[in-house]
Amino acid sequence: MTAPLPADEPTTFKRVSARVCVAVGAVEGERAASNSTILLGDEATMVVDTTVAPSLARVVKAEAERLGGRGVAYVLNTHGDPDHLLGNSEFPDAQVVAQRRVAELLANPSTLAAYQKRLDALGEGSVRTPDRTFDREMTIPLGGLSVVVTYVGPAHSVADSLVWLPEERVLIAADVVFNGLFPLVRDDLANWKAALAMALDLKPLVVIPGHGPVGDAATLNWQLELLERIEARIKEQIAAGAPLATTQESGVPQDFANLPLAKERWPAAVSCVYRGLADDP
Repeated sequence: MTAPLPADEPTTFKRVSARVCVAVGAVEGERAASNSTILLGDEATMVVDTTVAPSLARVVKAEAERLGGRGVAYVLNTHGDPDHLLGNSEFPDAQVVAQRRVAELLANPSTLAAYQKRLDALGEGSVRTPDRTFDREMTIPLGGLSVVVTYVGPAHSVADSLVWLPEERVLIAADVVFNGLFPLVRDDLANWKAALAMALDLKPLVVIPGHGPVGDAATLNWQLELLERIEARIKEQIAAGAPLATTQESGVPQDFANLPLAKERWPAAVSCVYRGLADDP
């Protein structure tokens, strides 16, 4: 089971352990804004993901400083989507950390221009790129709190990372989990399922998704089963000889049609599965 997406509500702060506080993104209609997480070590404070705008990140920064009694030392971007990093510029004194592919994505002139255009439309700041990158895994000690970041992409995106807090048994799954809504399936479904299996092996007590309410290990199982059902329904149509466009236009299968954003995101999921079969040797 997963938690249903709540009715419209603003960003709310949820303390999930002594050292972890989640800024659960605002919900408007079918959309749940991205979540940010504040990590409070004995020696340093970190913010994981900085939302889609500096104005929103400013609220998270203020709460992080209030809870930690000091400035934010680190910002960690779990992947390269704009709704998780456009608030980076609000943390000028923090070191921004991300997987190498996030930096590569932001080094692409067209991507950088597109992200900056979004900020310009808001009249807010500039895109801040990572100061420090890693390839497979990195551990950042905050003092009594270890932040273990593992690259699991491409999954939802090319640069997905899981963030494990072993002392707290808290997993920041980011967009490897969309809790209570239809996931945005677009890059590598096989890797995504493998990432969820890896996450389940950690046996977390708390799971913080990229979007939607905070969950637990059952949320990981729900996401994995949902991805498997999405893939199975699409493969049924492929086996029946349906071309890509026909499957995209056929509508969302009834067993998950009630999930928020299912209709909007179904075509991308179909493309991902078709592409995966075409690439399979």
